[in-house]
Amino acid sequence: MPTTTDTGAPGPLRGSDVLEVLDALVAAGPADDASVAEATGLPRATAADALAALRASGAAADDGAAGGFRVDPDTAFGLGVDVARDRVRVALVDATGAVRARAERRDVQRTPVARARAAAVLANSCREDVEARLAPGRRVEVSRAVVAFPAVVGADRTTVLHVPGYEKGGTALHDALVDALACPVTLDNDVNLAAVAEQHRGAGRGRTSFVTVSFGAGFGAGIVLDGRVHRGAAGIAGEVAFLPQPGHALGEQVLGDAAIAALAKDHDLPEDVTVRELLDRAEQGDGVADEVVAELARRVAVIVASLAIVLDPEAFVLADEAARPAIHDRVASYLRDRIGVLPVHIDASPLGADGAVLGAAWAAGEALRARIADDVADDAAAVVDGATR
Repeated sequence: MPTTTDTGAPGPLRGSDVLEVLDALVAAGPADDASVAEATGLPRATAADALAALRASGAAADDGAAGGFRVDPDTAFGLGVDVARDRVRVALVDATGAVRARAERRDVQRTPVARARAAAVLANSCREDVEARLAPGRRVEVSRAVVAFPAVVGADRTTVLHVPGYEKGGTALHDALVDALACPVTLDNDVNLAAVAEQHRGAGRGRTSFVTVSFGAGFGAGIVLDGRVHRGAAGIAGEVAFLPQPGHALGEQVLGDAAIAALAKDHDLPEDVTVRELLDRAEQGDGVADEVVAELARRVAVIVASLAIVLDPEAFVLADEAARPAIHDRVASYLRDRIGVLPVHIDASPLGADGAVLGAAWAAGEALRARIADDVADDAAAVVDGATR
């Protein structure tokens, strides 16, 4: 199935070209070769060949009402998974990246096998829910999973790095998930994926650079630069809980479980109190809890100011519990009143505690389309090779 390059010479249909066409159909809806070529910048002949190949594979179909082609959402399915400390969330996505079903289980034991089994049970529940609504004979086969995890994930996206204060490192979680879900699995830091969700569904839309600062079960930053998540060479970019602050020893955790426990103890509060519980108490008029929240907000503001000087992003998005007014408004006020010379824009995330699972779901949708595009290009190359011989 030949196509034409910019030079006019015949060439093979590339997976990257097919992916551009597929993404354009997802973004714009039904389209013909002319509008796809305009949207992607590809030659019209390349767009036409890619559309024909997608149709032949079943990934795209004619749209009789609007004309042109549309993506068949049921051609592939994947999972976005959020493995938190005591909870597992699953979102089943289709080839367009749309979330078709969600499920959640709390009080999951903190072992790789227990977490993987919980994810598999939830995934099966989602699969049965969606399959019951498909046309007769169609099935839901999960072919990719992206998993958010509150730890430092190595560049191989399978290994959890051993970092003091975080969970045990290694590939045990990845391996258990592959066994339980029976598909390729990619791990990523939960706040990195929360930043992905903000970029496509939340307060980061339309921005090429921003930092998501998430405060909930843990604390961290997801950095988006030039439209891409910046993970760093070893995967530790955004691990900002140990950034130096006035009055704290270098290397001391200033935000996170240990820091909150120390603050709570100093204020005669339970050392296992969570950020959510502190905010709830403060909103109900508990003055002591409000003092702790005010100190947490001050520390968040100092971290935001430090990142602003280094990265100079378009905006900071405060996510999860940090989006609540008791923290968000204080951070904005601190930066405005004390460091007004810094051009820092602060937004509150609209996603609540769903950022990680929605980001994982979005990434799973992207992975599905990349696989479809590669398969379609390989099939097209095989047809050309067979015709040549």
